[in-house]
Amino acid sequence: MKYIKDNFMGDLATLHQIFVPIHLNSHWFLIVVDLLNEVVKYLDSFKKGTLVTERMSAINTLLNYLEEFLSEKNFGETPSFRNIQFSKYKVREPDVPQQSAESNNCGIWVAQWMQLTRYWSLGNKTWVISDYTRMRLAVDLVNDENNSKRDIIEKLAVTDWNKKIQQSVMQT
Repeated sequence: MKYIKDNFMGDLATLHQIFVPIHLNSHWFLIVVDLLNEVVKYLDSFKKGTLVTERMSAINTLLNYLEEFLSEKNFGETPSFRNIQFSKYKVREPDVPQQSAESNNCGIWVAQWMQLTRYWSLGNKTWVISDYTRMRLAVDLVNDENNSKRDIIEKLAVTDWNKKIQQSVMQT
């Protein structure tokens, strides 16, 4: 617990949101626990009626786990986390665009939502998942300031690009 707290949670006194991507029955959806507003946001790009009950059960299980996790003794120096009761938080389901039944883009949706800072205020904006969307997401993840491998990846990409340009010039 201490390792997880120290390496992945950051300073708990400044923790405002907890992002939890969930994979259930070959489908990804995202839960965002908003600690400031005491709201749990359920973002799902494929809300199929028969599966919503199962997904809500998974959300409740997650919230119970988080309550126990944050009340563990390693979080003791932050008293406000000892009495947190996620089960009393309101669950909100913001309107999000839905993927087609034939699509397998749910993971891309979740990754994009995690990248965006104000995803729930996008209203009726139409999102399309395409090769461009996938590449944009990959570039954003690589270039993120928290990516410790960013400089190495950029150097390898430039080297690869230069090699391909040289090959192209030699073929003409």
